[in-house]
Amino acid sequence: MQKNTKTLFLIFSLVLFLLGMLTFWYSHSYSTIRPADRDFSLDREALVTRVVMHDQQKDEKVALIKDERGQWMLSSMQPANDLAVRELISVMERMSVRQPVSISNREKVEQMLAQKGVKVDVYVQAYRIHIGNLKMWPYQRRYQVFWVGEDTPDGESTYMRKAGSDMAFKVHHPGRESGVSYLFEPGIRAWLDPVIIDLDWKEIERVSVEVYDEPGESFHLKLEGEGGFGFYAWDQPDQPLTFDVDTAKVMRYISSFKDIHYERLLDKQARERKKEFIFEQPFMKITVQSVYSHETGFTAYARRVTDEQKQVTGAIDRDPNRFYIKMGEGEFALAQYYVFNRILRRLSFFEK
Repeated sequence: MQKNTKTLFLIFSLVLFLLGMLTFWYSHSYSTIRPADRDFSLDREALVTRVVMHDQQKDEKVALIKDERGQWMLSSMQPANDLAVRELISVMERMSVRQPVSISNREKVEQMLAQKGVKVDVYVQAYRIHIGNLKMWPYQRRYQVFWVGEDTPDGESTYMRKAGSDMAFKVHHPGRESGVSYLFEPGIRAWLDPVIIDLDWKEIERVSVEVYDEPGESFHLKLEGEGGFGFYAWDQPDQPLTFDVDTAKVMRYISSFKDIHYERLLDKQARERKKEFIFEQPFMKITVQSVYSHETGFTAYARRVTDEQKQVTGAIDRDPNRFYIKMGEGEFALAQYYVFNRILRRLSFFEK
C-alpha cells in the first residue's frame, strides 16, 4: 500500500511538472502577446520631431512639427502650443500597459477603435551612421504607430492598440488617476498657440501687407541683411517702390512682430453666428516669411458693434477696441487692437 502511494505521488508530481513545462513553453512560443504589442512608451532619450494624429471618421488631422529652432509648429507653419505638446510627449514617455483587454470585451473594443480611434504616428531624429558619439546623415524615422480609443469605464485607463497588432490593451500613465485619451486630440483648435507671430527683426525675411479697401496702400517689405530693406509693389513683387522712406519707422515696424497674440478663439456659438458680427470683407491681410522658410500670418476683419454699443459710440458701426482675425487653418479669433496696432500699417505710414 505504501509503495502504491509513492507511485501515485510520483505520477502526480510528473504530471504537474509536465503541465507546468507545457504552459511555460506555450506562453513563450505561441502567445499572441508579443513584447512589441504592449510597448507604447517612448524612449526618453529619443528626440521626437513630429507627431501626427488622424481621426479618419471625422476627417480631422493635425501634424505637430519641431522646427530647426526647437519650436513646435503646426503643419501650416503656425506656432503650436508648446506647453500642450510637451505634456503630450511627457505622457507618451511614461505610458504603461495595465492589462490586456479581456476576451469577452475584445470585439467591442476593436469596433470602438475602428470607429472612433485616433491613429498616432510618432517620428524621431535618427542617423544613418551612429557609432558612439559619431552621428552622421540625420533623418526622420517613424518610431511608433498606435491607435487611441476611449477611456475605460472606470476612467483610469485608455484603450489602445499598436498598429499591426491584433490585441488591444488598457494603457495608463502611472501617477494619474484618469485616462489620457483627451491628450490625443486631432482637432487644430486644441494645439493652436495664442501667439501667432513671435519673430525678432533679424528672423524676418519678408512682410507682405494687403490693404483691401485701398490697394495702393499694399506692399511687400523685404529685409536685405545688415539692416537693409526695400519696398516693392504688391502686384509686382520684383518692382521696387521709390519714395522718401522714414527709416526709423521701418525699424520700429520690423521690430514689432514679437508676441503678437489673439485674445481667444471663437466658441461654437460664436462660430455659428459670426456672420452677424464680422464684416464680410476683410480690411487687411499680413503675411510674414521668416528666414527659416516659415510663413505665417492672418486676415483681419472689423467687428460690428451691437445696437446697445451704437448708442454709446454714436454713428460708429465698428468696434474701436477689438476685431477678428482668420488664421492659416481657417480658425477665427477675437483680437485686440492695442496688441496688433503696431503692425497694422499701410504703405503711406512709412513716408516722411
